[in-house]
Amino acid sequence: MTQALLSGLAVGSAYVLMSLGFALDLEICDIVNAAHGAFVVLGMYLMLELAGAGWPVPAAIAAATAGVALLALPVYVLLVGPARATAGHRIQLVYTLLLLIASPAVFQIFFGGDILTVAHHFASVPIAGGTLSTIEIASIAVAVLLTGGLSLAAKRSVPGKLAYCAGRYQLGARAIGLSITRVYTLVFVLAGALAGLAGGLIVSFQPVSPTLGLGFVSVVFLVVIVGRATLAGCLVLGFGYGIAQALLNYFASAAIAATLTY
Repeated sequence: MTQALLSGLAVGSAYVLMSLGFALDLEICDIVNAAHGAFVVLGMYLMLELAGAGWPVPAAIAAATAGVALLALPVYVLLVGPARATAGHRIQLVYTLLLLIASPAVFQIFFGGDILTVAHHFASVPIAGGTLSTIEIASIAVAVLLTGGLSLAAKRSVPGKLAYCAGRYQLGARAIGLSITRVYTLVFVLAGALAGLAGGLIVSFQPVSPTLGLGFVSVVFLVVIVGRATLAGCLVLGFGYGIAQALLNYFASAAIAATLTY
């Protein structure tokens, strides 16, 4: 039971990290980015490829984070931004859904269709009768610290306050000379970076396959909506979802546990 709880914390940290970027897109930019799950999977593959090429794990995770952020920029500039400006929310949702649907085929072309894992051994740390790997502990710590840091930045820093102002009070933001388009672009890129970071961390202790994106975005959507698109809500619900799923796995099959948790 202890090991199930610890494993749930590790999986929950992945859901937290995935949910933070989705929540920022939704709360500030009013964007439902269905492609967010594909961004996470891309981060997983990038980290896997770089680690396999001999990169140190921290450097591979950092590069995966930057790589997904760089991809998110043209996605917003060429697709999501123009769609929001000219055709409203329905078209941008269609575009991101199409990206999500197309992503498994793209991943199979570039990375193959097999289930892959990182060929790196992480030390195990005994905790209260169970164990966690060092990368799982790092993932939990990053999820907590990043949520706290983003929440603090949103409430205390000038850029954070301006970003939320642009999302909630567009007329007021424009009145003080704030570029709504620039804010939305930066937030979308930041959300992409968070998806890449989530993927880079979780592939260290979970395998990756081309079709994971849809499952990820389904869980993330549920976590963010129930958490009312707040960063604190993502933290609580993300960890709660992971723990509930792990505990149910202890008593039932994986398919039944996933269904009951959802």
